[in-house]
Amino acid sequence: MTTARRLQSGGLIDRSRRIRFKFNGKDYSGHPGDSLAAALLAQGVRCFGRSFKYHRPRGVVGAGAEEPNALVQVGEGALSTPNLRATQVELYEGLIARTVNGWPSLAFDVGAINNRLSRLLPAGFYYKTFMWPRSAWMRYEHYIRRAAGLGHAPSLPDTDHYDKRHAHCDVFIAGGGPAGLVAALGAARAGARVLLVDEQAQLGGTLLFSPAVIGGQTGLDWVSELEAELRSFPQVTILSRSTVTGYYDHNFLVVNERRTDHIGPSQASSKRVRERLWRIRAKQVVIATGAIERPLVFDGNDTPGVMLASAVSTYIRRYAVAPGRSGAVFTNNDSGYQAALDMASAGMKVRALVDIRENPGASVLAAVAAYDIPVYRGCVVPSVQSGFQGLKRIELAKLSPGGEDILSHKGLIDCQVLAMSGGWSPAVHLHSQSGGRPCYDKAKACFVPGVSVQAECSVGACGGSFTLAACLKEGADAGIGAAAQSGWPGGYVDVPAVEEVAHAPLQPLWEVPAGALSGNGVKKFLDFQNDTTAADVKLAVREGYRSVEHVKRYTALGFGTDQGKLGNINGLAILAKTLGKTPGEVGTTTFRPNYTPVTFGAVAGRTLGEQLFDPIRKTAIHAWHVRRGASFENVGQWKRPWFYPREGEDMPAAVNRECLAARNGVGVLDASTLGKIDIRGPDAVRFLNLLYTNNWDNLQPGRCRYGFMLGEDGMIMDDGVTTCLAPGHYLMTTTTGGAAAVLTWMERWLQTEWPDLKVYLTSVTDQWSVMSVAGPYARTVLQRAG
Repeated sequence: MTTARRLQSGGLIDRSRRIRFKFNGKDYSGHPGDSLAAALLAQGVRCFGRSFKYHRPRGVVGAGAEEPNALVQVGEGALSTPNLRATQVELYEGLIARTVNGWPSLAFDVGAINNRLSRLLPAGFYYKTFMWPRSAWMRYEHYIRRAAGLGHAPSLPDTDHYDKRHAHCDVFIAGGGPAGLVAALGAARAGARVLLVDEQAQLGGTLLFSPAVIGGQTGLDWVSELEAELRSFPQVTILSRSTVTGYYDHNFLVVNERRTDHIGPSQASSKRVRERLWRIRAKQVVIATGAIERPLVFDGNDTPGVMLASAVSTYIRRYAVAPGRSGAVFTNNDSGYQAALDMASAGMKVRALVDIRENPGASVLAAVAAYDIPVYRGCVVPSVQSGFQGLKRIELAKLSPGGEDILSHKGLIDCQVLAMSGGWSPAVHLHSQSGGRPCYDKAKACFVPGVSVQAECSVGACGGSFTLAACLKEGADAGIGAAAQSGWPGGYVDVPAVEEVAHAPLQPLWEVPAGALSGNGVKKFLDFQNDTTAADVKLAVREGYRSVEHVKRYTALGFGTDQGKLGNINGLAILAKTLGKTPGEVGTTTFRPNYTPVTFGAVAGRTLGEQLFDPIRKTAIHAWHVRRGASFENVGQWKRPWFYPREGEDMPAAVNRECLAARNGVGVLDASTLGKIDIRGPDAVRFLNLLYTNNWDNLQPGRCRYGFMLGEDGMIMDDGVTTCLAPGHYLMTTTTGGAAAVLTWMERWLQTEWPDLKVYLTSVTDQWSVMSVAGPYARTVLQRAG
């Protein structure tokens, strides 16, 4: 294949080496440092897959974790991995990838008939169409899943190795962009244990594709210098190619580190771990995960060649790839102008810069004027025209002052690439998972982190500060402050000066009115992966849905592997407008872990097979039982002695002999497997009275009582003996298999229904051994035992 789109210079790729790989059975080549998406774009590939429901051709939209379209299956056989984003797959020699949707081929997909039948397949049609007969659902499901096109899990055993690791740190920093880097530097200079995590192969974040100058240096040189200093500190750990997948209570975070995916199975050592799941407890957390650019919502915005403006800049500046011969920009803010400048500097013909606003920033207007790029103010792109290979031309129209109508059709403009920018959405995922609630900022037209409920702070773009100077200042202050809160004062950072200009404010436009060329089949996509449109959200409101969570489930908005990173904010804004509310009143959907998909191998780690995946619990004298030939039964993960057969005895004979021995002499039972719960507090007796069916008011210290508890259905759920050890202190036993369920049941009532009770529960099942001594000579045995 030719490399007609590869620029002759620039980029962060290694041009001295060429890497061969296959995509959909065809041979291609790229360079070290390329992503799969960048290498394919460099060779003119524009269509990367088909959409979920309508099977429309789809190209690359983004350049990172936000990518919803370019999903691929990488590898073959046991090493095959489905649903990877081509924008995050690093090239390696011999890589084999294919699209996950499109049958019998990507070019000719039978499922594309759904696009012609789209008026019969609106949001919620699954719930209405496949309800009868109920017995046929399993057959329906089989074909629906085949049509969905989300890859195939390998059927062969996974030969790779996975691992887990636990770590503690003083300051945990999520994100290796400019804010995260200076935060790490400030904390490290104070002497704090710092753990810096970034999902990309290189640190730098937006500086990897930005022309920024920091302290008189290029952004990349500044990053290299700062990274070198960070790596010189012995107490600093840097994890690249690692994603913070979840943020839980008590500053507990989970990180998925991908250790060999960039090398490939043929080059990776058979002893090296492919992925490692880190479980980290931090004293302080600094979230510096940046922001995600939003697309604009107009007819045909899913066409191959329509991309985020930041993605266009990334492919040009980081990967040295011009995504087309000609381009245009459609924006509602000043940041979109950088894509026009980058396209022009890459030799692309920039035919139009369409700005919704009448008054863009003076500095960006001057910059594009130097390249003779025509700027259309107060205009929009209401629709596009395309073929299978992607975008051909865009429609230009004048927008009414209120943004509700098209005033006039201004003509068509030929171009292969349309860079769109609808503003920026802070990545508030981790803040939300920590328990915080994002708040809507009307001036910035986005949700920003609210009040922190754990020892964390959000800085930089993920906190709603979109200028480089603000990111550096906030990052430095946060790193120094977090170190001081962890007991390490004295951190310092001399925040470097940056060259920045004043920007005009963003003008939100959540949905572009349909143009003169749109016709009846208007499709303005919100969720590119699930084919959710603006019309679907409005239909959900007409169907009676009001909650954003209900609308999400009815329309599948945000249900894809990208978890709504691009479409959710636009969708809830359109929902708010349809309901006559503000986006802040509607709120966001729940940001659940994982931030990006995590493999089952990483979750399982080394705990594979019957011996490791399901732990075996043994009593303190298990070896004694084994030496005496005990047969064991498995109860609640415990190996519980069942009976002790002698030579020639079967189970009934052995049990009868042991029963007679206990009845006529003495028998000893190892009851250590019973669940044991320590109950303390001034309200312990009242709590027991509420749990059990019998009364506990008169149980004296040193005495015990049998009882059983009922479930909410009135049926017996467990029984056991509870001993009063001292006033307000009891030891409860439960059945072996019910210990965890009983403790959960008790905690549920304490935390949700009776939170006023002063009672504290501790599981002590593993801390106490229990021996039951029964029979006529039981006291004699105890006396002789001392």
